[in-house]
Amino acid sequence: MSLTPSINNTRTIAACIILFTAFLFLFNTGKRDLWAPDEPRYAQVSKEMRDSGNFIVPHLNSEPYPDKPPLLFWLINLFSIPFGKITAVSSRLPSAFAGIGCCLAIFYLGKSLYHNTRIALLASLFLATSSKFLWMAHRVAFDVLLTFFVTMAILCFYKGYAARHNHSPITPPIPPSFQGKDEGKVKKQERRYYILFYIFMALGVLTKGPVGFIIPFCIVLTYLILKKDIRVLKETRPWIGGVIFLFIVFTWVYLASIYGGKEYTYQILFKQNVGRFASSFAHKRPFYYYFINFPVNFIPWSLFIPGIAIYLFSKEGRAKIQNILMPVIWFAVVFIFFSIVSGKRDIYVLPLYPAAALITAWFLNEFVEQFREKHFKRIGYYPCYILCGISLALSILLPIVVYKLFPQYTSSTIPFVAILLIGGLMMSRFARHGRIIPFLFTLIFVVFFAFNIGTLKAIPILNQYKSAKEICDKANSVMKPGEKLAMYNFFRDPYLFYTNKNHIEALCGIDELRRFLNSNERVFLFIQEKDFKEASKLLEMPMFVLEKDSVGHRDILFISNKKVSEI
Repeated sequence: MSLTPSINNTRTIAACIILFTAFLFLFNTGKRDLWAPDEPRYAQVSKEMRDSGNFIVPHLNSEPYPDKPPLLFWLINLFSIPFGKITAVSSRLPSAFAGIGCCLAIFYLGKSLYHNTRIALLASLFLATSSKFLWMAHRVAFDVLLTFFVTMAILCFYKGYAARHNHSPITPPIPPSFQGKDEGKVKKQERRYYILFYIFMALGVLTKGPVGFIIPFCIVLTYLILKKDIRVLKETRPWIGGVIFLFIVFTWVYLASIYGGKEYTYQILFKQNVGRFASSFAHKRPFYYYFINFPVNFIPWSLFIPGIAIYLFSKEGRAKIQNILMPVIWFAVVFIFFSIVSGKRDIYVLPLYPAAALITAWFLNEFVEQFREKHFKRIGYYPCYILCGISLALSILLPIVVYKLFPQYTSSTIPFVAILLIGGLMMSRFARHGRIIPFLFTLIFVVFFAFNIGTLKAIPILNQYKSAKEICDKANSVMKPGEKLAMYNFFRDPYLFYTNKNHIEALCGIDELRRFLNSNERVFLFIQEKDFKEASKLLEMPMFVLEKDSVGHRDILFISNKKVSEI
């Protein structure tokens, strides 16, 4: 039988995934400004890279920035070429396209693992609509890019592995006689995928350091050990792939050591990696942090986690654990690794989201095929009814809460109420009649429409409170080229980026503030209102407030030592 219809069907579905995720991740991505803490920092580093022409050693505030490798900054500069400058949109495009790539890669990995288009498609859509992944694909961040390279590395390894050991976890191996029909073609295909495996790990290292190698390699190693197939590591040709990996990574490391010096090299290789692992100097959290944090961030699909756990520990589930060995190992390795690391943030475990999507899709496919079985009436249907209840409850509570807290925005909740109410009623009907696939697609489109309407209605409102652009625009309209600008008792990257400067002096202490304001020339300062009130009592000199704005939880003043009329 010809494989052409199957191939064409796969390509059609892949094209639909691209269109769906492109709209989801790219729609209105420039509607808001760059929000602290990370977005303006990474945009500013990219800007300074572009302005200086130094694409080897990243800089922030004209000082070497050893916190992260340069690949994201290179990509931001690449996507900024059509715009002629670094913008909010161009800064977010690497994350958006990496998100699209992750969803497409997980579709093809699902196809390779299970030979089941439904599981592959559901996994792709679950990943795209999981709350944290969806939000991070709209932000300037390293983690979606890292997740893409980890996913691609695992996909390429498995494709290479399956080229010789051509079987799915849920189908028997193909006969050796068939495998041997075109040994040369199999070896060529295997070699190509294994080389790509090493290349994607190298790109992961250039994105976020050694973790880009550690995660995929440990996943593959654990998988092969449990499969009792450790000899396959030799088939990956590490002497070739390793050389390519080292060439890609250490070409940049060598150049960075020349242009950045010993201190930069030490920071990027040791303090920012080994130091964070052993004893983090930031974001310290208890070991159980991700047990609480991940389910919240994987909403709405995390509601199926208890059912998945119960099923896998049941007699039926234990018999099928081999079917999901790869995604289970993937999930466990990332989860355990980052739970051991002392520094924890919710975005650090983003590389396990594709694995979680694959496991959830496999479980729900089991549910679809066995929805009449007694044991699925609890573990399968209960989460569905809970999701219906949440959707209907939110349609009632959302406008009430908004009216109580922010009455001026009550009318903005109308589209959300309509989506949640209609979606909740439709999901209830589908769940009641055992129509699980329509239920899942309804939930996917509830998330899709709610998020996109949120970018139109809610994000512009939040932007008023979170963006520093407005007060910076005022500063830009007042300051003349060459006039000095400083910050007192804080340093925030948005003020650096939106004043279009590559260096702002950071003042610390009342003596430095006095020295700065005593200048005979006109100088400007960003200062928090609470610090301004304290300084006004200690300094016997005029300070003129030119603008005030609330940025996040800070009340910021833009002041000068001279009146505007004295200019």
